[in-house]
Amino acid sequence: MRIPKTIYKIKSNILFILGLVLFVLFFAIIYTPNYGLSEDATGLSDIPNVENRVQMWYSHQSICLPLCCAIVLVVTTLSRTFLLLFTRTRRLREIEYLWWQISEVAITSIFINLFLSLFFHYPFFSILPMVMIIYLSVCTYPYAFYWLLAERLERDIRLAEAQRTITRLRRDGEEDTPGMLRFIDDKGNVRLVVGTENVVYLEAAGNYVTILYISAGRLTRYSLRNTLKSIDETCAGTPIIHCHRSYYINLLHVRLLKKTTDGIVAEIDVEGVDPIPISKSYADEVTVRFSKL
Repeated sequence: MRIPKTIYKIKSNILFILGLVLFVLFFAIIYTPNYGLSEDATGLSDIPNVENRVQMWYSHQSICLPLCCAIVLVVTTLSRTFLLLFTRTRRLREIEYLWWQISEVAITSIFINLFLSLFFHYPFFSILPMVMIIYLSVCTYPYAFYWLLAERLERDIRLAEAQRTITRLRRDGEEDTPGMLRFIDDKGNVRLVVGTENVVYLEAAGNYVTILYISAGRLTRYSLRNTLKSIDETCAGTPIIHCHRSYYINLLHVRLLKKTTDGIVAEIDVEGVDPIPISKSYADEVTVRFSKL
């Protein structure tokens, strides 16, 4: 199984390195581990000047802890740089990435141990197990969190891709269906699919358009957020025509055009629908189109 793509991104690795160093530093400030240097002074009575070393740890831990974090920063940065270079032509499997992380933690522990052994004049292998156990215990949390976050992001990306594929396939299928109108919102999402002959009229108000259509023999209203320009594109080539600043009418449902004292109106052949006003600027086009039906 392949590891999440987020692992291969430079930005995510930078955030991981910074998060790891800050977590280790926060842990060191709260817990102040001594790496076995002063925990069991009585057991080190055969080592010369052991009391001085214990005193050195307590007096220098404010320097040693940040330096240990600096070692974590340098080693992890080099490791992640090599990882990004190595994976430019080849992707890792989960087991390979797991071993890479184990090696990363082990090498960091060795360098921390080397620094402590030189600084406090301890035998290299005397505190190495304690250093490895402490660092491994601390790193378990940021490494696990980073992996879980990468998995979550990968899942979200796959779900988004699947949703886009479904939307595209649905849109392609709808486009191949003759006599169907797809009404989309201002974000391009399909909100309503309805037969052209079922649309009675559209009413625009601000950034919203209300669609009155017939569904299962009943009048139904649906409102969506969109612009008139988008509605013009949707209704182009159909009997639905712009007849007023705020109205579109379906000429298939116009019974007659009637002139009144307030101007021309279109009487609709659907019961319960009031006449739709037709403004002067659209009157000629509506009349010509209606006469050709």
